[in-house]
Amino acid sequence: MESTERAVVRLTEAHTEMTEAGAVEWPPLLSWLDNAVTEQVKRGGAGSGGTGSPIDMNALALLQRIEHGVKQMREALYLGPQREIVTAIVDTWRNAKTYRARGELDDQQWERITEAFPAWVAEIEQEWDDRTRIMEVTVPCPSCGERWILEEDTAGGEKRQSAIIVEYAEGRAPTAECRAAECGGFWVGWADVARLGFTLGAEQNLEILQACGIDLGDTITATLHAN
Repeated sequence: MESTERAVVRLTEAHTEMTEAGAVEWPPLLSWLDNAVTEQVKRGGAGSGGTGSPIDMNALALLQRIEHGVKQMREALYLGPQREIVTAIVDTWRNAKTYRARGELDDQQWERITEAFPAWVAEIEQEWDDRTRIMEVTVPCPSCGERWILEEDTAGGEKRQSAIIVEYAEGRAPTAECRAAECGGFWVGWADVARLGFTLGAEQNLEILQACGIDLGDTITATLHAN
């Protein structure tokens, strides 16, 4: 588990994480979680868990648990309430370190505090991993030829968005659809989306696809072998 100091930074500040793909910029995790609660509203979709709610109830429950945990921690440290969660966490951690340095926190109290922040980071990361990602494809749809659609924005105007979007998440097969009103193109599963990618000119690694059991069909396979 990462250090408490690093966990507090990740919860409250924009930061960089090193991954196998290189450096990745992350927003403050609490800001991401707060935005995730109502992301479905911005997208115009239904909420998670099949509830039909425009609010992501899993993200909301996690945010509320963290807020309650910080409130309890502040009460235990005899600190006054803070309405803003980021400010509350920074202030709580600063005071906890001061109390510990003065010998005013016993080992059990200190352990509960130092373990809480990394645990919240881990929960937010899990929520991040579990969420369905949306990738916009900025090429013409192979079914209808549309590249863009116009959608109304929050100010009452119109904004241009890609016609084709791909949705994917860890452990789930991807789907793709064309959002053009007169199209209705829809691709489900790894093989369908891989074939769509071939049609759109995306690079494909045939050996990896075959190792994963993804069949692109004889014609596409022959074309990839030829290249």
